[in-house]
Amino acid sequence: MAPEPTSTPGFDQFYQEHHEWLVRWIARRTSGFDNAQDLAQDTFIRLLDRPSLPAGIRSPRAWLTKVAGNLLIDQARRQVLEKNYLALLENLPEPECPSPEDKWELLGLLEQIDQLLAGLRPIEKTVFLMARLDGLTYREIAEQQGLSLSSVEKYIAKAMLKCYAAVYENE
Repeated sequence: MAPEPTSTPGFDQFYQEHHEWLVRWIARRTSGFDNAQDLAQDTFIRLLDRPSLPAGIRSPRAWLTKVAGNLLIDQARRQVLEKNYLALLENLPEPECPSPEDKWELLGLLEQIDQLLAGLRPIEKTVFLMARLDGLTYREIAEQQGLSLSSVEKYIAKAMLKCYAAVYENE
């Protein structure tokens, strides 16, 4: 069993000075106070993963808003992904509809794919997914997207390189 992370006096003070402000900042940008509380906690957890940070942050509120803003973007991306996935499932005939457990697992896989492809431009993601998920040829993708064949090849190569790096980065 892993030991519980211990906080430091610097972190405790940092948390006390900025937590309430951060919750208010997030609450103004999101729906619900509970969600703001959760995102603020996630923001401070990121800080706990980097123990030398509290003393080294020159602009604490700027750092907190950047991290919290990134978490808000991640949350919004997840909500869009989940909404689109659930809309797709609604159109499936009942015998083909996955079980709740399978839905949950598939949503997790979709999130992993989305995180894996983070950093790619939307057109690069779209082209890659059209090739890999829809099974379209590069020429079909180029025609549907109004792109040159060489652009499609370049986008798919960039996405595949990102996937390769994610798989083999720890080796």
